[in-house]
Amino acid sequence: MLQTHAEATSYQETSLHAHVMAFLAALDARKDPRFHLSSFGTSPGGRDLPLVVMSAHGVTTPAEARAQKLPVVLIINGIHAGEVEGKEASQMLMRDILDGTHAALIDKVVLVIVPLFNPDGNDAVDPKNRKLDLPKLEGQIGPKLVGTRVNGIGVNLNRDYMKQEAVEMRLLQSRVVQVWEPELTIDNHATNGSVHRFAMTYDVPHTIESGRAEPIAFMRTQVMPAVTRALETNHGLLAGWYGNFVEDERALDARRDADPTAPVSEGWMTYPHNPRFGSNYRGLSNRLDLLLECYSYLSFPERVRTTYATMLETLTYVAAHPKEVVDVVATSRAPRDRIAVRYKLEPFAEAIEIPTFAPRTLEGVPTTVRIQHFSNFIGSVVVQRPPAYIVPAAVADHLARHGIASEPAVGEHDVEVATVTGFATEGGRKILEASEVGDLEVTWQRARRTPPPGSRLVRTDHASGAIVVYLCEPESDDGAVENGVITAPVAGAEFPIWRVS
Repeated sequence: MLQTHAEATSYQETSLHAHVMAFLAALDARKDPRFHLSSFGTSPGGRDLPLVVMSAHGVTTPAEARAQKLPVVLIINGIHAGEVEGKEASQMLMRDILDGTHAALIDKVVLVIVPLFNPDGNDAVDPKNRKLDLPKLEGQIGPKLVGTRVNGIGVNLNRDYMKQEAVEMRLLQSRVVQVWEPELTIDNHATNGSVHRFAMTYDVPHTIESGRAEPIAFMRTQVMPAVTRALETNHGLLAGWYGNFVEDERALDARRDADPTAPVSEGWMTYPHNPRFGSNYRGLSNRLDLLLECYSYLSFPERVRTTYATMLETLTYVAAHPKEVVDVVATSRAPRDRIAVRYKLEPFAEAIEIPTFAPRTLEGVPTTVRIQHFSNFIGSVVVQRPPAYIVPAAVADHLARHGIASEPAVGEHDVEVATVTGFATEGGRKILEASEVGDLEVTWQRARRTPPPGSRLVRTDHASGAIVVYLCEPESDDGAVENGVITAPVAGAEFPIWRVS
């Protein structure tokens, strides 16, 4: 049987880019019409970015996928290249589907796989990368050599969805996401942080008052309860919502050691809402999304098994409910009328049970705590979506990277113009990887104006309307200023993006 590099080395090593490419070439050499291998570009380091499409119907293009009226599921591996279990599990799953073990999955699903999104980071192996440091709640248990969290030029690709600074991100969006328009994206990661007993934690987009709520609710109330039950029943794996104990989050943000003997009573807290994170960005596009965060304090082979099982059970659910999956996305294409561009985090009304240890070490006694669940994102700045914005050419060029069209802004327009009255900042959590989050304070006035030469008009009445609003609103916490598209105006100056009335 064809083996991954991890399997061939008894999980002492993970696959380098060359190993992944050799494995894919071996599958491609079978000339199986259910397997289609191509490339969506080249990394800055000159490494190929492979793309695999798997379908029992021989689908190789987005048009053929739409003709089948089947859900397209995109799986992204290795965005944080040191988190290696998704890369290995996806190779194994592709092989096993072709070998017949799970062949039925691709009868009802078109599977699009990015086997290794960050190959330059993947091959920058070093024993210091993700080295286990449990007092600081960092690292993972094996393998000894893994790649980096960032790409070859130091960009964290999972904080680059709004900015699209990296070549890899621009290629993924323009040549994969915007053409295949997947109903569901599965993004494979591993998480360190708090010590608990979940083998897999997961989450769905937090931008629930920005993008449409229906796809998010479908994942939260329909898909993941079923997948969680299947993981325990079929694989003996505990799974639950991603997070850390609030007490541990406080230690992480302060860059100090956590106290495993301290009681945990304040809550279980997820990561922020900002759409620079991939899952939250995909929430703006009104599609289904699943963030998988395998527990990094499991052994390497156990992490691969857990990730494989979670992908398998998620795909099994989608294959059993293809029409529901397609329909929930199709009926959610229109953007919301009111869109949140800043959020506050509150607990859900219902508490959550977290299996952990006492003390919170890997040798502790199993226990369970019932605490508040901080994963309820409430819009704190919510705007009425305007029909369009008038933007400088640089902003239009940036929006084009997101697949959003513009047109010349000619003649007079009734507009709303913001004037900056102040600029404040708020502290950023460690996971946000930003020391501060900007907060423009503005006042608005209506006017009839002729736009400056070169201005473009960007409409919002489409499935990506929430992305336009989140990038263009001056009070957004992940907008054009935050992402370096425009310079923050000084107090008293006009914001250069206008709402069209």
